Amino acid sequence: MKRNIVLALMSLVVFSTLSSNLAHGQGLGSIAGTITDPTGAAIVAAQITVTQIGTGLAREAATDVGGYYVVPSLHPAGYTITIKARGFSDARQNVTLLADQTLTVSLQLKVGSGSEIIQVEGNAPQVDTMTSTIRQVVEQARITELPLNGRNAAQLTLLSPGSVNSPNGGADQGFTKTFPGAVTISANGARQNMVSYQLDGGNYVDEYTNVNQPFPFPDALQEFSVQTSNYTAEYGQNAGAVVNVITKSGSNNFHGNAFEFLRDKHFNAADAFAPIGADGKKVDDGLVRNQYGASIGGRMIRNRDAHGSYGQDGHHEQNASHAPHYPNGPSGLGSPTSGTLGHGRGLNPIL
Repeated sequence: MKRNIVLALMSLVVFSTLSSNLAHGQGLGSIAGTITDPTGAAIVAAQITVTQIGTGLAREAATDVGGYYVVPSLHPAGYTITIKARGFSDARQNVTLLADQTLTVSLQLKVGSGSEIIQVEGNAPQVDTMTSTIRQVVEQARITELPLNGRNAAQLTLLSPGSVNSPNGGADQGFTKTFPGAVTISANGARQNMVSYQLDGGNYVDEYTNVNQPFPFPDALQEFSVQTSNYTAEYGQNAGAVVNVITKSGSNNFHGNAFEFLRDKHFNAADAFAPIGADGKKVDDGLVRNQYGASIGGRMIRNRDAHGSYGQDGHHEQNASHAPHYPNGPSGLGSPTSGTLGHGRGLNPIL
């Protein structure tokens, strides 16, 4: 028994390592720009170092004859950009790269010695001048702070311009055929089954009806982007929109949290349309929804490999005779669970 547990843990570590290095093939961003001197002339062969703040992973590049540089295939995260060139002071700037974003960072170096470092400060909104893609990134702040019925983050795809809820196109065929938590959206007039979903670079579409599989719960999500027009050729499969879901990863420091969300009939006012019971009072809905879980993330190898592990469970009860429709499915857990009214439990681990 112990041997099987050890083998299972070793397989989990190997799978997590491979998935962190290979699966993040989509949803990645780039940082590009031009480095110039005080006169506006291009600086050739300036050294660009892009370091991920959380993990210490660094990528390097150099400017060409026009002073231009690009650092592609970066995971969405916070980065420190350091620029060094002979005869000029070093420059440093902290930036945040979002999913599917091409971030433009152009700097002008000051004449001086390399021992002097110029810290560039500025949080002005960055305009993507490199691509013509129309996208909306739903970042972690909105995922955690906006109200979500059943904590189903897939509902936030409707924040993207041109996306509307369209439940009557036949894509959602009920909980006996469609995954709980499916959100049928129409992007710029396309059909509901023409949206491509990616989870950390892997296909995340329910192939039966071409809707989304259940999103990880909010504590496991970093962000996701919704591209509705002019996305690049790397995204195929569907002609509507492309939704790239990025889960949280670990960092050099261990971190985690525990949570519990409770909805109970004793906290709710009686529904205006609730039936009248034998005692002459309105019948309560009997709703008891309890969602709880925890997350933890940290390093396996400092400045190299970092991973996160997340889990959620829950309990749901409701009177079958007085059950409204919940967008997150009857279980309300944001994970594949029983589709019957009454008790529903589900575990949604994301490694």
